[in-house]
Amino acid sequence: MDSYPSAPPPPSSPPVAVRRWWRRPGGVAGALVVLFVGVWFARSLLGGGAAEREPVRGDGRPPRGTVTASASVSPEPAGPPVLVGKGLREAQEVAAGAGYSVVSHDASDQDARQWDADEWTVCFQTSAGQREGGRPALDLGVVRVGAPCPAVDGGKLPWPRMPAVTGMTFARAGEALGPIAFRKVEPESAYSDVELPGVADPWKVCFQDPEPGRTVENPQYATVYLKLAPPGAPCPERAYATLRPAPKP
Repeated sequence: MDSYPSAPPPPSSPPVAVRRWWRRPGGVAGALVVLFVGVWFARSLLGGGAAEREPVRGDGRPPRGTVTASASVSPEPAGPPVLVGKGLREAQEVAAGAGYSVVSHDASDQDARQWDADEWTVCFQTSAGQREGGRPALDLGVVRVGAPCPAVDGGKLPWPRMPAVTGMTFARAGEALGPIAFRKVEPESAYSDVELPGVADPWKVCFQDPEPGRTVENPQYATVYLKLAPPGAPCPERAYATLRPAPKP
């Protein structure tokens, strides 16, 4: 018979050593890797990694449809447009479209003001520096429409001089006066008692107004008067004489 009233309890198992994860070999490094992957994944979801994941075309450019950030910079003018020969109003519009401001001045020695841009033509253009917050400007030397440009900016206008057309036929005189561009050439009979025919081309010029050599300013507004004698008749000593005077009593 067993001397013990009951079986003795089994011996206790040795305690299991609990090791913390940060104390394990490689635990810190692994944690850092997990943290980095988590941050990268979060950025990807929020679009932060779009630049790293954007495919690139073979020529090094992003594919079509890709929006790239760029600085908002106003384009610089490529160069001043050529405005010489244009009307002032057109020149102002062309310059503005090219990114330039415009100032103007009288290119003659008269120093007139340009109240109406439609009445002026550009002869010269130069740079006028920068105005209006850095916008480049052009200075235009202009003359009135129909006037010739001076040889230099600020010089005298080279108005034409009236040529001598006396002794020519009316047809030939018209050809000689054509380049001056008078508003009108008006024929008249040099004799008070001789009517001018409908076509006076063969008639001879006896008197002219303006006189030969006279400076003609603004010929586009001027009229030339030519007094003519019929073919075969001499020119009178004065205008409006009679070709066939009445017989003396």
